[in-house]
Amino acid sequence: MGILVITWNFPPRRGGIENLMAGLCSRLRRKHPLFVITSWAPSVGNREEWLFRARWPGLPAFFLFALFRGFFLLRRNPEIRVILGGSAMVSPLVLVLARLLRRKSVVLAHGLDLIYPRFIYQSLFARWIRNCDRIVANSRYTASLAEERGAQREFVCVIPPAVDWESAHAAGDQEAKRRLGLEGKRILLFVGRLARRKGVKEFLEKCFSRIVQEVPGSRFLVVGVNPTESLAHHDDILAELGTVVRQRGWQEHVRLLGWLSDGELAKIYQASDLVVLPVLSMNDDVEGFGIVILEAAAAGKPAVATRVGGIPDAIEDGKSGVLVKAQDYEAMSKAIVGLLRDDRARQTMGDYARRRMREKFCWEEIARQYDQLFASLIRGRAM
Repeated sequence: MGILVITWNFPPRRGGIENLMAGLCSRLRRKHPLFVITSWAPSVGNREEWLFRARWPGLPAFFLFALFRGFFLLRRNPEIRVILGGSAMVSPLVLVLARLLRRKSVVLAHGLDLIYPRFIYQSLFARWIRNCDRIVANSRYTASLAEERGAQREFVCVIPPAVDWESAHAAGDQEAKRRLGLEGKRILLFVGRLARRKGVKEFLEKCFSRIVQEVPGSRFLVVGVNPTESLAHHDDILAELGTVVRQRGWQEHVRLLGWLSDGELAKIYQASDLVVLPVLSMNDDVEGFGIVILEAAAAGKPAVATRVGGIPDAIEDGKSGVLVKAQDYEAMSKAIVGLLRDDRARQTMGDYARRRMREKFCWEEIARQYDQLFASLIRGRAM
């Protein structure tokens, strides 16, 4: 069974969806003939015979390229039975090609791609998802968003993201704190694109002072940059964070590290004591899952996060981490201080998070679920 993947989000673009699509395509290619159509990227050519990039930047160029390239690929490769869309944004492309050439249509939904608050987007893109043969939501919350937009429940399934357990675990470096000059410190870590919804600025302003007062050796590491390639986010959060750090005199307590390589990031995870994801509750943006929590779990680190969007699917509250109400900075500060002071509780949670990640969120398990989905779809049965 061949698979055609159409996705705007793909490396070298950076982000959670990009990592998910790269990992998923890598695993699917091990068992299936697979082709990928994706967006233009600067200084990157089509070096793989299975990978096709739009020749010009921009969404219109990508849509035209994907439509024509997809048509010819499907005509020349009758073994392709499934067209897989990387997000709700590409659902019109997936559906048009599937209907024209009698293939099955599957689209991934992540959260923001369903609720993006623009009339044109909702009219031309998101509304098409209800007509797909299957919708794969990354969390129960995202599944509910798809159903609110007209998708029938029996056509929506939940398959969470995955992370590479072996590389994340093996790359750990017990000497990471010493190498960073942070030996003896308590390290809080945030990883992700600096979208407004992530709440990093608010965390600094409303939580970090208390944390430093009660745990004087605390340090906060921020890995990420502004999402300049995003179609939805345009704020300069990195500059805002720099301003807060200077105004509070926290140059020794907060490090803005930008993007790191996978190897460097693995060492940062190993150096950390606790990962924080202080996502805000917003009407026009949402955290569909929170894959950083799985990355932390792979390194044996618990997380403190807000009970927003799909995050509750990523954390088993009280066992692999702690969930607090969004914008409840008193509760968040208390949870973080408590874990930073309690080595045994932190270690117990981290160990549980790692076991849970291996059982439920490793690529072997997630790829198996996709294989099961595609097989059931071809046979004409629901999962």
